[in-house]
Amino acid sequence: MIYVAVDNKEAGFIALADTLRNDAVAVVGQIEGMGVQTVLLTGDHLQATAHIAKLSGIHELQADCLPEDKLHAIDRYQEQGLPVCMVGDGVNDAPALKRALVGIALGGIGSDIAVDAADIIPYQDDVRYLPHLLNLAKRMMVTIKLNMTFSLTLNFIAIVLAMIGILNPVVGALVHNAGSVLVIANSALLLNWKSSK
Repeated sequence: MIYVAVDNKEAGFIALADTLRNDAVAVVGQIEGMGVQTVLLTGDHLQATAHIAKLSGIHELQADCLPEDKLHAIDRYQEQGLPVCMVGDGVNDAPALKRALVGIALGGIGSDIAVDAADIIPYQDDVRYLPHLLNLAKRMMVTIKLNMTFSLTLNFIAIVLAMIGILNPVVGALVHNAGSVLVIANSALLLNWKSSK
């Protein structure tokens, strides 16, 4: 806030504020609709932070954060067994991006230090990709668990069949390779996967 004085008397003030991205409300709503808790950690003052949080639909916030305050906040969530995904773009966000389970740096508008500290750097600085990334991560975990279950089950059955003499070594090798191809094919489906709207 800038105060304007005329003849050493306060004549008014100019208030400056961050603008909210047009799609921020929709993105926060989509993320929270997936059961993910959103938290605003910022170095801005409480009044400005509360205003932005209210506009965007974020219910939990922590203002006036130094880099170490963001680290402590991430530690608290992780001590509760909650995986933390940190999204940031500034130098002050770099330690938190590194500490979080997953750090996402908005590279085009962010600092080089934040980009170096992050795990994911979207090729476009569009927050609309965040819900897709979260959905893709969940889908990837389902695919990994499915592939592991399929592989272990197939190998167990093949071992039992080989022990009782039904499966010879050549057929066993073919079954093993066929299982590997199926796992790779199932994983490749993620390349074109799109979350349902």
